[in-house]
Amino acid sequence: MSKFEKEIKVLNIDVEETISKLNEIGAKDKGRKYQKIYTYDIPTIYYRYLEIKDLLKTDNALLINVLIGKLSVLLDEFEDLIDNNTLDKICNEMKLKEINDLLSLKNQEILEKFESSKTFNNIIEEALINPNKWIRLRKSNDKVELTVKHIYQKSKDKIQKVKEYEIAVSDFDETNKILTSIGIIRRNYQEKIRHSFQYKNADIEIDIWPHLEPYMEIECDDENTISEILKELQFENKEIVSVNTEQLYKRKNIDVLKISDLKF
Repeated sequence: MSKFEKEIKVLNIDVEETISKLNEIGAKDKGRKYQKIYTYDIPTIYYRYLEIKDLLKTDNALLINVLIGKLSVLLDEFEDLIDNNTLDKICNEMKLKEINDLLSLKNQEILEKFESSKTFNNIIEEALINPNKWIRLRKSNDKVELTVKHIYQKSKDKIQKVKEYEIAVSDFDETNKILTSIGIIRRNYQEKIRHSFQYKNADIEIDIWPHLEPYMEIECDDENTISEILKELQFENKEIVSVNTEQLYKRKNIDVLKISDLKF
């Protein structure tokens, strides 16, 4: 199942006090989970770009459909990763109104547009792992889920936008073997403790990670609901951020991308 949510984090919370406040306002307690997590990088943007360029040379109808799907995903990531001024410059060089206009062109026309923008080529050649998008295999007690998570860094709102595609799978270790067998090699292994609540159509999580102070995360599709919950919990004056966990570790000069096993 896919979903597009907004989320914030409330930092440096007292776990027992926060659980008590959530119970007081009537939040539904969904329990404590001990989570084991494998994370995997999506293939690099530049590698996928080279693959798309090869597919553009085909006249096979089936492969053309594959091409359009791959190009659409790539452009979604690329557009979010670069600033708007640079994006406008690329569109001007390609003589396009929007970068997604590439999707409506014929194969040879797309190739020509790629070649027409020096700015695009300079950027795409340096585009490696997208730090804002990854695959996550997570075991929460006895429940196992496979997720593709994309955190968008561009937003008109102050609250972070997150898109997730998530399915339940039956076996943690066997799913890891399947991913590895097709060349998606895990980046690292992580552990954390999570207390889960649900309130006003929002998912509320208290997360405890190794070497981090506990934080509360509110995830919902409505910004007003998030504000209401913060007010009910009297958390308006706490430090509220819209960043991912990796960025919280960076505040402590810890690069989790370089830690193969993050355990308590």
